Amino acid sequence: MEAQVIQFITDHKMINTGDRVGVAVSGGEDSMALLNILHNLAEKVHFEVVAVHINHNIRRTANSDARFVKQYCDEHLIEFVKYSVNVPEYSAANKVSMETAARILRYECFENALKKHKLNKIAIAHHLNDQAETVLMHLFRGCGLDGAAGMQPVSGPYIRPFLEIKKSDIIAYNYRNNIQHVVDDTNEDNSYRRNYIRNMVMPLITKEWRAAPENLAAFAKLAARDNQYITNQCDMNGIAREGNVVRIPLNRFYMPDSIITRTIYYGLNLLGLRQDVELKHIEAIMALSADGLNGERVSLPHNAYAVKEYEYISLVRRETRPEFKEYSFKVGKALIEGFGTITVTKTISYKLAIQRGLCVVDAKKLPKKAKWRFRLDGDMFEKIGGGSKKLNAFMTDKKIPARLRPTTPVLALEHEVYCVGDVAISEKVKTDLDTIDAYVLEFTRQ
Repeated sequence: MEAQVIQFITDHKMINTGDRVGVAVSGGEDSMALLNILHNLAEKVHFEVVAVHINHNIRRTANSDARFVKQYCDEHLIEFVKYSVNVPEYSAANKVSMETAARILRYECFENALKKHKLNKIAIAHHLNDQAETVLMHLFRGCGLDGAAGMQPVSGPYIRPFLEIKKSDIIAYNYRNNIQHVVDDTNEDNSYRRNYIRNMVMPLITKEWRAAPENLAAFAKLAARDNQYITNQCDMNGIAREGNVVRIPLNRFYMPDSIITRTIYYGLNLLGLRQDVELKHIEAIMALSADGLNGERVSLPHNAYAVKEYEYISLVRRETRPEFKEYSFKVGKALIEGFGTITVTKTISYKLAIQRGLCVVDAKKLPKKAKWRFRLDGDMFEKIGGGSKKLNAFMTDKKIPARLRPTTPVLALEHEVYCVGDVAISEKVKTDLDTIDAYVLEFTRQ
């Protein structure tokens, strides 16, 4: 088995000389086997192994699991990193299943470990039987081709060296090498979907089709190849994450359905929203692009939504609006919670900034007590050469998407608005022939 794992790592270029590889170690038999193999391999290939243990605080024996893993690491001179998260609390607060909560928090810990401990990779002990279960779960949920592809050997910094290794081979390896492990009693709790598939469904299937796990894993491999081909036909240029939003131009929806579907999945992946998205959601987004009115929305899992915004379909991860605050207007960089940063520069050479399309206000005309904030009911704005109107109506005229209006910073004194983000400045503070000093305003939404 060890030779098969090493060949799989080599074939998929999982680890390079000099890498620091984190190994997700729960203390169970799969992760202990992976830790043992990678520790042995590290001496030959010259990379470092770091055990990453996460206490989910679901089981009473979780602390003893951490002690077990740490003791093993101490005995074998392996660096040990421990995290503790409260899965039950997160599950209740965010109204998601325990499985979903555990996955979200687990990967947050992995991301932290990658940065804090300067890791290049995180190795996870998913094996062939896990892959078969994953494919079944995806199919039962109504997945597309990418869901049928299951888990991949390499996904960004995450590697799965055991993905073509059967569970029975891992058990045999541990027995031959006298590798101890802890037992997670929650694996017998069939209220968890994966456990139900593993303990109830798969035994019935393998009773009739002994090679079902291998065949499902092979199916996933073929699906991954076809999935990659279709993905390569997609034009993803210009589709990028901006804060909590990904915008897809409407012209990308004038393509074959398979290409449109893949483009939507690409956008959802950028936001970390791929989980639990089904065919019905994809078709609803496609219908929205074709027949939806401007501002119309489609709800998505995990409190997200898609919205039609003029020439775009925007995929949005909903975030809580920050509390109302006011920020002093001053030269330098200001961090506006819920938006990003605003940089103010005072200069007499402001004409070039105007040519660059930046917002420029006359320093003398701007009231000294003006402050940055978000919009309020009753706000008014006097556009250049066009008279005064309600701020919300002006934002609509300027086609500022409805979802962005609550977090677009305005510079105001009471209800008189002098600047609307990077969109416009008021007639009352515009520069003219008498302007000497001016403020140049630059906005960066995070």
